[in-house]
Amino acid sequence: MPIQVEHEGKTINAYTEQELQDAVDKEVKGLKVTNQNLKEEKEALQEKQREAAEKARQAEEEKAKADGDIEKLNRLMDERRAEDAERFNKLQSQIKREKVTNALSDIVTSLGAGGAKNEDLRDLIKSRYEFDYDHETGQINVAGDGVDSLEGLQKQIKDSGRYDAYLAGSAASGGGATGGNGAGAPGKKLSEMGDAERVQLYREDPAAFQQLVQSEKGS
Repeated sequence: MPIQVEHEGKTINAYTEQELQDAVDKEVKGLKVTNQNLKEEKEALQEKQREAAEKARQAEEEKAKADGDIEKLNRLMDERRAEDAERFNKLQSQIKREKVTNALSDIVTSLGAGGAKNEDLRDLIKSRYEFDYDHETGQINVAGDGVDSLEGLQKQIKDSGRYDAYLAGSAASGGGATGGNGAGAPGKKLSEMGDAERVQLYREDPAAFQQLVQSEKGS
């Protein structure tokens, strides 16, 4: 249940980190299900279209064979080879995307502070590094800041200091924050903060949040 604070006729709600995370997880799960359903419907339609096109080509081939039309047979064979190559390249691109996404998610989940900070950390990594997947070796290659492997990337994130505001165990709140100040501006009352500020302050500095609660109760 949220913490409620009454001040000047206003009720302020603040939620625990777990409650916020549960709400986010539920929303994300719903979006994933919807996206997966749309993806499956699209793939099913594309497969039906491919099958129809293949049947039409087969009919053309049979007719070309019966007519002795070598030119048409060669054209149809070239079309089939081109489509096979396109499907192969598409499959490789899909595998690469999934491998890189999964590897990046593992790193962010392992090192990140959770919630929105994980999303910010993922965006920073994707903007600063390039990823490739070697289908022969099954290895993911990384390029940027002298890093060439996932292990090197993980070490860089932990040790460089550039990502400390987004890492688990860090007291920093990001955006130039300096730790124990929390999300609110210095001297700002709880009732003067927006919902997002109050929630962030409660998550990052519960002691400071409670001090503001007690201060406003006594005012």
